[in-house]
Amino acid sequence: MYRPQYAAALAEGNQAAHDLTEALKLAGFSLPSLYGDLPTITDKALVHLGGASAEVVRELAAWIRERA
Repeated sequence: MYRPQYAAALAEGNQAAHDLTEALKLAGFSLPSLYGDLPTITDKALVHLGGASAEVVRELAAWIRERA
């Protein structure tokens, strides 16, 4: 349920999702269902990371491991 007091948290989550989308694009990855989400238990901004295929997630995990 959307509540007006969560507008700032939702905007922050959407901005964070956009920032990650742009960074992933530079690395050659795309998470199609990446978006800001409404706070649930806390009032903190959230980002929904779902919607990626297992193949993309494994490739992303390997890419991160190589650079960590």
